[in-house]
Amino acid sequence: MDISAKPAAPAAQVALAKKAAAAKGKAKSAGLPASLIAANREYRTKQALAGTPDTHSEHDQTRVHAPRAPPDTRLLSKPEVLAIVGVTYPSLWAWMRNGTFPRSRVVGGRSMWLSTEVDAWIAGLPIRRLKGDAAAELNKAVNDEARP
Repeated sequence: MDISAKPAAPAAQVALAKKAAAAKGKAKSAGLPASLIAANREYRTKQALAGTPDTHSEHDQTRVHAPRAPPDTRLLSKPEVLAIVGVTYPSLWAWMRNGTFPRSRVVGGRSMWLSTEVDAWIAGLPIRRLKGDAAAELNKAVNDEARP
């Protein structure tokens, strides 16, 4: 027994399909006369070629267009801020609530941060002390006192 063979269509469906095809073939197209189509095409061609004066070409000839520099301030999305700061969102949320991190703004229903505020927050973080920093500061203080 062949499973892939399609079942035969019922006779009623075949008859209806033939009837619909015959009616479609007999249907008279409700088109426009060829003379009107040709006149319309000619009119549209003339209108397209006439066009409006190109004001951009005058502008481009009198103005120099250079690429713009990226804006100083841009909006950072939540994944970008989390990648920059290196913490989870609950930690960031707690920092915002405590006032230790800039609060987000609502842009299109999403939380966004100003890049300048995030940069200022990063710049305000303490600098990590390294081994030998205390000795270097002590030597600097001694040398400053020795100079008159």
